[in-house]
Amino acid sequence: MTRKLSISFIITLLISLFVANPVLAAKSYYAERFDVQIDLQENGSAIVTETVEFHFIGEPFTFAFREISAQETDGITFLDASMDGVPMSLGTQAGQVEVKAGDPLKVTWHFSPTSDAAHVFTVRYRADGVIRKGDADTMIWRAIPEDHDYSISSSTITLTYPSQATLLEQPTLSRLYESNPTDERIILTSSGLAEDEDLILTARFTPNSLAQFPPQWQTQKEQNDAASSRALPVGFIAGIATIVLGGFGLFTYTRANERDLNLNTIVSTAIPPSDEPPAVIGKLTSQPHSFMGTIFDLAQRGILEVQEQTGHWGTKNHMLIRKETGTSLRPHEQGLLNALFQADETQMNMNQVAARLATKNKLFDEPLEQELIQRGWLDVERKQKRIKLLAMSVITMFITLMLFVASMFLGSGSSSNINLAVLFAGIAGISAGVFILSIALLVYAMIFSELTPSGEEQSARWKGFAEYLKQASKGKEPAISSDYFERYLAYAAVFGLGTSWAKYFQNLGGVPLPIWFQATAGGDADFSAMVAIMSASDSAGASSGGDGGGGGSSGGGSSGAG
Repeated sequence: MTRKLSISFIITLLISLFVANPVLAAKSYYAERFDVQIDLQENGSAIVTETVEFHFIGEPFTFAFREISAQETDGITFLDASMDGVPMSLGTQAGQVEVKAGDPLKVTWHFSPTSDAAHVFTVRYRADGVIRKGDADTMIWRAIPEDHDYSISSSTITLTYPSQATLLEQPTLSRLYESNPTDERIILTSSGLAEDEDLILTARFTPNSLAQFPPQWQTQKEQNDAASSRALPVGFIAGIATIVLGGFGLFTYTRANERDLNLNTIVSTAIPPSDEPPAVIGKLTSQPHSFMGTIFDLAQRGILEVQEQTGHWGTKNHMLIRKETGTSLRPHEQGLLNALFQADETQMNMNQVAARLATKNKLFDEPLEQELIQRGWLDVERKQKRIKLLAMSVITMFITLMLFVASMFLGSGSSSNINLAVLFAGIAGISAGVFILSIALLVYAMIFSELTPSGEEQSARWKGFAEYLKQASKGKEPAISSDYFERYLAYAAVFGLGTSWAKYFQNLGGVPLPIWFQATAGGDADFSAMVAIMSASDSAGASSGGDGGGGGSSGGGSSGAG
């Protein structure tokens, strides 16, 4: 009984720890207030003082931060910071403030671990170039940043300005607010700000009452806008003209290389057009499974054998066994054996076929190409032309892409010189046009046939036979005898139909396993092993192939604690 109580107590204790810990570890905070005082200066800058009162709940907090964006200003300069009214020196220790200049200006208050307490953080900085020129001297300032993962109960925005400046209208905030103007300052209050909800102040003064000249960032923006309005149409026209003229040239080139072959539509035929080796037909019709056709062809001739073996954990391995028969081989057949079998090696796992052939593919592929040439099916000149077209298109794509990026980069930095910006825009447009044309050229090169007219005719005939095998394996052809399985097996493998071909005859029933395939157990029931190896052959073939400054606002950034 005591033992049961002890176990129950331990379980209860563990559960309470796992359940209670997340509650104890809860950590959250919010801002009771986020107040901003903006003191406009006579030179168009502003001294900004931000005061945030954070309430920390749960696990200890050790820092608070503020990132102040310099967007649409001529720069942000840190002045000082304090915590709970106590000025802080620069540093990274508790009781110090860490400042990193730049855009954004990063201010981090460091303090001793604190929880379930409230602290007030203040930062003061100067923002230059905050008065926009236009039909008025305008200040648009994001007083509360757009990025803060805490709610804000209330925010008071206080605006002061030089005596010579005159407001054209009452300043406004970007959300519901209350106004309390005085002779010396404008006070605007808003409450209930959610996480990541910003607050933008807009104040408009009589022209030239706060600044005689626009800030640098506004001047730069206006120059950029002017350059863009001139350059973009030029770039667009240049690109369209390049595509039209280049497209006409490409069309003319393709017409000049057209051949009137008068080929008939591919029609399914049940009889192979000839007794050519399977791999030759695979090369002729651009199939990635040619080598599997050769493997099964060699097996039928007694040169290779396939043995099914049981591996670890009951897995099935299919071993390819090389037989010494003294039979003469075609060059591509000998090349395939040399690529697959290492010196003095007589067997290998068939799942390694694609990997081994990938490193020594020339031993198999080059003899096949020569056989096509000897039969008058491959045009060497067209093959070389296709290689050049492929290389030209890829190189052109790369060069024009780099030229486009470079011209866009240089053009964006040339806004002060409109003529130069227009020049770079034209280059960018031409580059974009040529890039598009190079894609079209690449597509053309990929479908550019290397075959002679005779080769095209033979290819069409064999594709008709491939269509027959495809339909037969789906049971859409008249009933065929069981001996068709091995008769056309190598061709089915070449055309990537090995799996469906084997499954058809498995369902047909009564089809014996080939004598060159040794399964772990005999009988028709084991024809599923043949399906497995044909599925592997299909997979192996696939793996071997081949106004006053815009609508934005100054300031902003982020704020938080941790």
